[in-house]
Amino acid sequence: NTLSVFLGTDVACAQCHDHPFSDWTQMQFYQMAAFFGATATKLNGRDYPEGKDPTKLLVTQMDALMKEKGMDGKRMRRTISDVLKANEVYVHDVGENRMQLPHDYKYKDAKPFDPVKPKFVTWSKGDDKAPAYKQDLKANDNLRESFAKWMTHPTNPRFAMTIANRMWARAMGVGLTQQVTNIDDPDRAYNPALIRHLASEMVRLKFDLKEFQRVVYNTKAYQREATTYEVPMGEAYFFPGPMLRRMTAEQAWDSYMTLVLGDQVDKIKNTQADPYGRALDLDLTKTTVSTLAQKIAAIENLGKLAKAKLGGGLADAGKKDDPKAKGKKGKMMEEEEDDDNDAKILQYGGMKLMRASELEQPSPAGHFLRDFGQSDRTVTDGSAKDGSVPQVLVMMNGRAQEMMTEKDSLMFRTLAKGKSPADKMEAIYMSILNRRPTMREKDVIMKDQSAHGDKSYANVIWALINTREFTFIQ
Repeated sequence: NTLSVFLGTDVACAQCHDHPFSDWTQMQFYQMAAFFGATATKLNGRDYPEGKDPTKLLVTQMDALMKEKGMDGKRMRRTISDVLKANEVYVHDVGENRMQLPHDYKYKDAKPFDPVKPKFVTWSKGDDKAPAYKQDLKANDNLRESFAKWMTHPTNPRFAMTIANRMWARAMGVGLTQQVTNIDDPDRAYNPALIRHLASEMVRLKFDLKEFQRVVYNTKAYQREATTYEVPMGEAYFFPGPMLRRMTAEQAWDSYMTLVLGDQVDKIKNTQADPYGRALDLDLTKTTVSTLAQKIAAIENLGKLAKAKLGGGLADAGKKDDPKAKGKKGKMMEEEEDDDNDAKILQYGGMKLMRASELEQPSPAGHFLRDFGQSDRTVTDGSAKDGSVPQVLVMMNGRAQEMMTEKDSLMFRTLAKGKSPADKMEAIYMSILNRRPTMREKDVIMKDQSAHGDKSYANVIWALINTREFTFIQ
């Protein structure tokens, strides 16, 4: 994952054998893995005082404490288990490099179970002469730090190129290689000269991503009309313009939030994450049952607070059986003001109305964000922009589109300021599409307005948020 994300190098095959399509060998895979051979990511017996895992004893002691207090045991045990498991994850150095070759290693340069020393990989002849490679790797100390310095060094042959390719793909809809996770051979890129130039620009700008994007967005390539045809699989794309693509789930959700909340959208913050983080944070090498009990109590109190302030809590986002939504379907509900927020928190049908970055990630199943391809965070680069039947159903009759056609939404409050039907229709177009309606569109809308009265405004809003002009980046 580390190499594919930051170096555009797909090494998965080389874990079991020499790579069939690249120059990677299995030995090189384990030499790179050896940079993490002196690292552990989970506490085990030898990490605790007296070499004894205290979690079982803590659970037993908490059971006794709960019985003494007459507390509900089943739900509480689940919380205790989650807290202990979360704190077992701990990245730390172990003082010895434990990396060795697998039991079925079959090549002549070593034997199964042989220890492996860390060694930086090179892609081309002469790479190892670059300053990035000038490090002393004899000691096991700070191997991860050495790896990080090598990987992010401006003279690393792939880091700047990979990040530049990812940012190019973000702007243009498609990278300069078929996969942003694989640029082992830049000569196979759609435009080898361009990918090398972008890498040099990334270094020149000292990896300032905002400045790099400023360069890309000011190119004629980006400013040309978007490509709407499908590029056949295996064929090169020469960037006559950016690729037409749908907004990401987060971009679509934030667009809705802007239409619903207006300038309040940036004032509403989720203030629960940091308190939960502090409540969950334990040092299992020193924790006592009293400390654990205090942490559990803090988490329980935070859960009650979240339900009071966020209409059911983040865990209930999008659920139709939210008790606060019953009897009030289709109404914006104003929640208790949060001391850390400049604006009151609103919720609609169990969904918390705030930017995607402020919501729990990933959102619960059934939420708009998940239906539209938000990553479930189980694998790297797990988000998607593919269409699906649930997306169509959400756009036809889901809660997310419902809330924009409610009478107390920002859209309708804006329309109320219009003096005439023509003014109101222009306000809808400017709000959603950032342009005025054409004469043909005005004629169609005014006929519908004559037939259906004020209902036609909701029809127009629904129609516009379903257009390609709104949902696609072009």
